[in-house]
Amino acid sequence: MNAIECRGIGKVFRERSGERTALSDVTFSVPSGRITGLLGPDGAGKTTLLRILAGLFRPTSGSASVLGMDAVREAAGIQNVIGYMPQRFGLYENLSVEENMLLYAELHALPRERRDARFAELLDLTALLPFRKRMAGALSGGMKQKLALACALISEPELLLLDEPTVGVDVLSRRELWRILRTLADEGRITVLASTAYLDEAEYCDRTLILFEGRLIADATPAEIRGKAEGKTENPTFENGFQYLLSGTVPPPLTRKNKGTADAEKMVVAEELVKKFGSFVAVDHVSFTVRKGEIFGLLGANGAGKTTTFRMLCGLSSADGGRIEIGGVNLRRAGGSARMKIGYVAQKFSLYTDMTALENLRFFGGAYGLSGRLLDERIVQTVKEFGFKDFLRVKTGTLPLGFKQRLSMACALLHRPEILFLDEATSGADPIARREFWERITGLADQGVAVIITTHFLDEAEYCDRMVIMQDGAAVAAGSVEEIRREGAPVEGGALPSLEEAFVNIIRRTRRRKEADS
Repeated sequence: MNAIECRGIGKVFRERSGERTALSDVTFSVPSGRITGLLGPDGAGKTTLLRILAGLFRPTSGSASVLGMDAVREAAGIQNVIGYMPQRFGLYENLSVEENMLLYAELHALPRERRDARFAELLDLTALLPFRKRMAGALSGGMKQKLALACALISEPELLLLDEPTVGVDVLSRRELWRILRTLADEGRITVLASTAYLDEAEYCDRTLILFEGRLIADATPAEIRGKAEGKTENPTFENGFQYLLSGTVPPPLTRKNKGTADAEKMVVAEELVKKFGSFVAVDHVSFTVRKGEIFGLLGANGAGKTTTFRMLCGLSSADGGRIEIGGVNLRRAGGSARMKIGYVAQKFSLYTDMTALENLRFFGGAYGLSGRLLDERIVQTVKEFGFKDFLRVKTGTLPLGFKQRLSMACALLHRPEILFLDEATSGADPIARREFWERITGLADQGVAVIITTHFLDEAEYCDRMVIMQDGAAVAAGSVEEIRREGAPVEGGALPSLEEAFVNIIRRTRRRKEADS
């Protein structure tokens, strides 16, 4: 039996600028008791499709059946029996874990006599039992997503619709979320349809649906998608097959032309950095240097202290201890001049959504000290380089995520900074946008720009010349990709693991040592 049946689904949005087709003639089925992945570039129609299935949007054409109910005529009935987790799930940060769960139990009219047992089951399943009294706002990103999942599961739904549930979540937490979903599906308790920006997560799915420009271009198993790239590259991955489906080619690995050298000028010096919030030590005596033309990675699980370190380096937060030099200038003594050497792309989209792309470029250019003809020339160059010509007059808030991230970087590069800080800048971006992003980053590094980046994509960390892995505010490993892989090997002298496996091993080893010492 199929949990979902879609036949010729189309969706057209009527906007001031005209009609926009989000979905066109989409037909597929989702079998019960299985995990189906929904993938595609930004703007492909994934969120629109999930909202139609959740009874939140009416399709312009075609029909959809969800658990035997019509998605239009019986939308309210569907909403009563499914679990739906949108991209921005409505957790209340000033409520505790338990209070959020209680709120969703009330919303779904879960009988009081069943609540204690259901809460206990979900807290155990998500490993949130020790944190049930903690405020949701004080949880790490991974814990928040697990709480959001627990709230979506409160009513024991037969079907779970998840819209990019792991965006911005570290690799350990992502694995844990998928383990939970796999357990529920294997026990035959639930059907899952989940969209994701992380193509490696397709391997957790029984089947995948790939959308492109509103059309369904593939309905196949992960193995069948990998097979599309057979003979096009060595050891093809799902991402290679995905790339081939979208573009007809598998792009070669990115290569650097002018790698930074060990004797290049030091652009960033961090010595014994400390940051405290009350009695909590967020960054604990962290030290590293970044040289001209180097790509440097700050890696770690959610809550490791990466963003706090970033904010201190950019002068957005003062350090409680240690020393920071930016371009040879002490940040504390010459903050303004040091900051002019910096470009910064924040973890969360930080441009003005009620302003157009052009207005944002002008505003941030002015903030960086550009004006008159120079500002106009830089904007013209940037628009050409980033391909914004058709979006200059569009309000930023309506742009697809990939274009928002592109605009964020464009604003950060207008003043030609010597140092570029990127805090999870590709979070939520599709593989095509990420590839374009990294082509730009490696090009900037080749020109001598020092790049410091945090990312939850461990395949992206492969592009880094060196990196530091942080855990609980401290640096627990440092070195090149090969050095990190050696340090994270499960057995000394054994075969080197992938960077992702090495990262997981290092974090788990650090946690075990901490538990043994406590």
